Amino acid sequence: MAVYLPVPNEPMLGAAAAAVEPLGIGLMERLSINDDVYPSAAAYRTGKPKVAHSIDILGKHPEFAVFAPYPLTIASAPLESAGKRFGTISAYWPGIFRQIHSDELERLAAAGREIARELVPLAAAGVSMQAGEVPLVAPLRTAHPAGGENAAREAEAAPFLYHVQQLALRLPRAFSLGDVVDEVTRRVVAGLRARATVITTLENGRLRVVGASGCSQGFLRDLEASSSRSDMPEERAMAEKRQLFFDPADPRTRGRVEPTAASDDAEEYVWVVSPLSVGTRVFGTCSIGFTADGRHFAAERAALNALTPLLGQAFERIRAHEASHALARKLQQTLLPRMLPSIPGLAATSRYVPTSSGLELGGDWYDLIRLQTGGVTAVIGDVQGHSTAATVVMGQLRSAVRAYATDGLSPGKLLRRTNRLLAELNTGLFATCCCAWLDLETGRMRVATAGHPPPLIREMSGSYLDSRPDVGPPLGIDAEYEYTDVGVHLEPGTLVAFYTDGFLGTGPGHEMSPGVIDAAYAVSHGQLEAIGDELVKRTAVLPRAADDAALLLLRYEEPSAQARHYVRRLEIPRRDLQGVQRARRSLREWLSAWNLQALDDEAQLLLSEIVTNALVHADSDVDLRIRRYPGHLRVEVRDSDPHPAINVGSPGEDQAEGGRGMMIVSALASAWGNSPSGRGKTVWFELPLY
Repeated sequence: MAVYLPVPNEPMLGAAAAAVEPLGIGLMERLSINDDVYPSAAAYRTGKPKVAHSIDILGKHPEFAVFAPYPLTIASAPLESAGKRFGTISAYWPGIFRQIHSDELERLAAAGREIARELVPLAAAGVSMQAGEVPLVAPLRTAHPAGGENAAREAEAAPFLYHVQQLALRLPRAFSLGDVVDEVTRRVVAGLRARATVITTLENGRLRVVGASGCSQGFLRDLEASSSRSDMPEERAMAEKRQLFFDPADPRTRGRVEPTAASDDAEEYVWVVSPLSVGTRVFGTCSIGFTADGRHFAAERAALNALTPLLGQAFERIRAHEASHALARKLQQTLLPRMLPSIPGLAATSRYVPTSSGLELGGDWYDLIRLQTGGVTAVIGDVQGHSTAATVVMGQLRSAVRAYATDGLSPGKLLRRTNRLLAELNTGLFATCCCAWLDLETGRMRVATAGHPPPLIREMSGSYLDSRPDVGPPLGIDAEYEYTDVGVHLEPGTLVAFYTDGFLGTGPGHEMSPGVIDAAYAVSHGQLEAIGDELVKRTAVLPRAADDAALLLLRYEEPSAQARHYVRRLEIPRRDLQGVQRARRSLREWLSAWNLQALDDEAQLLLSEIVTNALVHADSDVDLRIRRYPGHLRVEVRDSDPHPAINVGSPGEDQAEGGRGMMIVSALASAWGNSPSGRGKTVWFELPLY
């Protein structure tokens, strides 16, 4: 039997309490209130008893088979009294199309009314009438006179077997270690009536706590500080590869439980410590503390013996999934530009938002190519599909486009040649692509597109230029198609946004709204990196297709010959221990040439912090770029690590090259940012000139 109550903030009924037999199943813990195929939902909505058969439910919900592998008949009645309907009560009978007699249905309805009468004063006293995350489960007391003591023990074990079974159904659907730990902790605390629990994994020879509930901080610190030679119960359980039981008198488990208002330090606990393993490899532990109330804990220990293999398999599956996903993502990121080139007169940034759906790889790419003629070619594209093949084709197209652009081909001719190449490769895939060429001395730009949205071009005034070329078919569709390009003139300060169809919920054939750019522009006050961050933020909260999303932002600032007077750049090789000193020295010279010596102290301090962070943590070459604007100085440090910059020391390290961390940058800079940009990131700050 089961009692269902509404679920907070959802149109669902949740199992709040249940009585089960040792092998009893058939209980779904969450039901849609609006799905009348479930008798509980129908009884709750109508206020009348309802009957259903499992075969009817399976017709609409095949997943119900995991809860009811044999035929069931289910009857439900409302919990209603004094004009208040709290939920429903359901009874389960084995057997196909079992006839529920009217007297049985009336007894169930009477039980519902009786329970509801008991709930009325509780609800008036403020007790919640909503279902919790895990139901309270008790053994179903059936009459088995011949069963004796064995039958009683089986009945006592029923709740524990129920929760283990529920974990067996749920753990295969968990996609992170956090999900596994949360699900196990909820079940153990509520289902096994545990007082405290801690789960660890073995990393680099030491245990690391990945989840805990009800444990004292001192115990958790000692656990993570223990070594394989310590006498900690967890270390022993791993060494002996067996479950260990510790009674309240054992000093090794004293002080593990955090006292609460309902308990005190004198309360005694027993601990069951189980190793987690896959095959013969032990990789962690699961430790459970119970209040010592005279129980023998035989059922609890048996349930944990059944639980730990499930937990071990779930951890191993997720670790393998995460390793494969990291490898796939690394492959994809390697095919993107390590960092965009520094081009006087042109500010550029990029963003790449990968899909989170499993191991699928996308075919989105972008590139910015500096030409020997002084111009620049920008390209963005998307290969059809989500697979390793799509990623490989993306790499081939990016290499081909870079070669053709270096040869000086115009956007239309570049797409024609790339289209012919993809057709000849006979991959069975097609790709969309948008290509633009920009003359930095004159601001002239030409754009061509193959099945891809054209860029959005926003002037300083807020108006948008019409750069719509004839949108040809995607690459690889028609090998003989003649793509054409159109021209547009950019004034200094113009923003050009290239994007793929995964951005901001756009789908094939759709374009990003100028309003989205305007909103991001306003929030970021025109800062290019901040515009990119804002667009990514908006992508994260809006519905979009299960697709990667790429963004390439350009801002034409002024003719390159003029820009060279106000732009400086320094490349620092990977692991160059003298790189911070050279960056300081160069900055001092540049500020002196611009008559900005007053900024020297602050600028050098901030520069030291972000260059040190890049050299210590990014493990890549570092690209330093400095630009003087009319009202402020902007410093950018780019590297090939997409992870955010972190604190590298403590505030007391006054003599260190770095170490005071990003807090100093935040405190002294007029503006700063930490922006992942595709394969790497840009950390930047600004200082006012006056």
